[in-house]
Amino acid sequence: MAEESESSAAGGSAEVRMVLLGQTGSGLSSSGNKILGRSAFWTDVSPLSVTSRCQRSGGVMDGRSLRLIDTPGFFHTCLSPDEVRAELSRCMELSAPGPHAFLLVLRAGRMTRESSAALDWVSATFGPQALRFTVVLITCGDVLGAKPADDFLKESEELWEFVCSCAGGYHVFDNTKGFEERSQVTELLKKIDLLMERNAGAHYTADMLLQADTAVRHMQQRILGDGQEEDEEARKRAEHVFWYELLTSMGRGAVEASGVMEKGKGKGKKVKAVQRVAAIASTPLSITTAAKVMGGAVREGTKVLCKHKKTLLR
Repeated sequence: MAEESESSAAGGSAEVRMVLLGQTGSGLSSSGNKILGRSAFWTDVSPLSVTSRCQRSGGVMDGRSLRLIDTPGFFHTCLSPDEVRAELSRCMELSAPGPHAFLLVLRAGRMTRESSAALDWVSATFGPQALRFTVVLITCGDVLGAKPADDFLKESEELWEFVCSCAGGYHVFDNTKGFEERSQVTELLKKIDLLMERNAGAHYTADMLLQADTAVRHMQQRILGDGQEEDEEARKRAEHVFWYELLTSMGRGAVEASGVMEKGKGKGKKVKAVQRVAAIASTPLSITTAAKVMGGAVREGTKVLCKHKKTLLR
């Protein structure tokens, strides 16, 4: 499907649609409120995601209509992965026909494992095309002090490479400033205007999300398939070892029980074994001898069964 575009150029009267993405606690809802200049989304200090479902709100700034979608956090949320996926699909409906910009919200500070996973998650979930519509929004920029934002970003090679791959670059919010301070929001919207111009008014589409989801599912099936093939090969090898050990041990047990060969090793024992074979061969096989042979085979075979049962009964 061809990319969709809108006739009005950036900076005109066309609606600007944005989707907030990020990990729990990074300040998604607070950033949405700051952009709209009012408390449109519920915020709270909590280790769990306050936003459990996608929410839509809007406003008007400088004559432009803004539509903003707040999404559940990536991690530490009460939603299952399938529910999160469903909500992110729903965000496409709320931003229909599609968002002009993804605002990936990251809190200024040390790069954590969750932060790193959030970067990978965006590309995996929305596909590499999403980076054409992405702006990295750094919150709590006040903690940087006099340190330039570029220096902070370059401290993590992974983060800097990701920011460079985003067509919209990055923007920093100072969270100590209230709603009345609109300059940092104005600067953000200018960057989104420029992003829309570069994309010729095109926006992210539901087809792009479907393609990304299909690619992820194919990769998961391939990984599971490879794992199943490896498990099957391992099982076959285990079965070969089991049958070899079982037959060998049952034969050994039968011979030892018959009295032909004593347990243990040694040259003298092998000489005695030859003599006993000759003695047994010259006499009829009795029921007692047969029972001993079977008993020895069963005894040694049982040991092998116990040894391999965990492998064979998986």
